[in-house]
Amino acid sequence: MVRMHAIVRQGDGKYYVSPVFGYYKDVKSKDDYQRYLESIHTPYYVVWDEAGEHLIKWFAMQPNTKYLIPQILIIESGQEGWIEDEDGVGGVDFLPREVADQIIDSGLFPDGVFEKCKAVGAGYEYKPEQEILTQKDIENLEWASGGFHDACIQECKLQDDGSLYVKFDGTWGCKVEVWFWGDVEYDISSRDPDECDPYWYGSTVIIWDDFVYFVDEEDMTVDQISDGYCWFKARHMKYRIIPD
Repeated sequence: MVRMHAIVRQGDGKYYVSPVFGYYKDVKSKDDYQRYLESIHTPYYVVWDEAGEHLIKWFAMQPNTKYLIPQILIIESGQEGWIEDEDGVGGVDFLPREVADQIIDSGLFPDGVFEKCKAVGAGYEYKPEQEILTQKDIENLEWASGGFHDACIQECKLQDDGSLYVKFDGTWGCKVEVWFWGDVEYDISSRDPDECDPYWYGSTVIIWDDFVYFVDEEDMTVDQISDGYCWFKARHMKYRIIPD
């Protein structure tokens, strides 16, 4: 069972990888607008500190800024063993929110909880470059990249070996490198910055008939991919998340 893991952004390109033990919000206002602001700025994750010795509260968005800058990039979306409410708030079954908050505040673990937390990440190996082989791989890419919302192609280059290298900027909290190889086809003309809007609003990755398709629109099917979309097709696709 692979539990949820995340890149914990520390700023200036510094980061570490941690299991995620919970995701919570502090939405308390009765005013609709204030509730909206709280829903953006108060959500936090429960993760290890960099040393892997203490649980910390790490806000989903960087505080004290008017911009939305993610501080957590989910790279493994597994939520096996989680208990959630209808709003998607919750955490691992052995660590209720009140217990997690007490540990964060005091630095002290109840008997056996530290060992259970350590066991969550045991055996997990972070692979910076991940090939898209399964639907779970697609889900992980969507989580980490934010569905490529606001992304734009910074570089697109055919390599000497016939593979295609694409680098995306503008994704929230990171850049994304993508490689395609094996019978590569693509069309990026609809995102030419000299002629039209280069920014993506969403994306779809599809594994179909021994090919991987990647297109700049949500909820697409292979049959819908045509002129007017920015798309890639190849036998293989892999990616790497580069935290800002």
